[in-house]
Amino acid sequence: MTNRALVVINGDDVYEDMFGASLELQGIMTDAGFATGLRMGMTPFAAADRPVDADVVVLYTAMGDFGVEHQQGLARDVETGMGLVAIHASNVFGARNGELADEYSTAFELLGSRYESHGPHPHESRFTVHIDPEHPITDGIEPFEITHEHYRLQSDDTGNRVLAWRTSENGDEPLVYLREHGRGRVCYLQFGHDMRAWNEPAIRTMIARAAQWATREDTAA
Repeated sequence: MTNRALVVINGDDVYEDMFGASLELQGIMTDAGFATGLRMGMTPFAAADRPVDADVVVLYTAMGDFGVEHQQGLARDVETGMGLVAIHASNVFGARNGELADEYSTAFELLGSRYESHGPHPHESRFTVHIDPEHPITDGIEPFEITHEHYRLQSDDTGNRVLAWRTSENGDEPLVYLREHGRGRVCYLQFGHDMRAWNEPAIRTMIARAAQWATREDTAA
């Protein structure tokens, strides 16, 4: 049976290339063999008694409504076994005095991190992506360079396995990591700000493999 992927885009394109991302992510999932749908906004997660009809959700939200009911609905579906691949700004949550706002605690627990800042200026640079090759998602992928904006994250280090990172003056900063949430699997990839990410074959490969891993397919191939 063909696994089903749902690409969910939420927010606006003031800071992120949301429209370009929606097309690229849909293409990546389709090329990876998923029956792929596309939705705008978080309404698929609003119904308390109706799970999302997908084996994996690929989420890209940027400055959009990610209310408590949406967080709880998404977390419920992942807890019961649905996979989740979260892209770039999906962990940019509201904060108060630099700390995580209480109303985003469910999203933080689910995704395992939140955007804290871009770090020291400039907010983007060219850097080397270091790879842990000991996982099917990154197997055979060599370290590569990319120009991309970067995030300093507040992370739940107890549950995250980092597969890709960059080295900065603050030490190693995670770019791709895995975690589990209930019976479901979650992968976060910091890449996806603009076409510089989508034109990088290694990133496209990691996203496709992350979705396969999240649905518990054999990703070794």
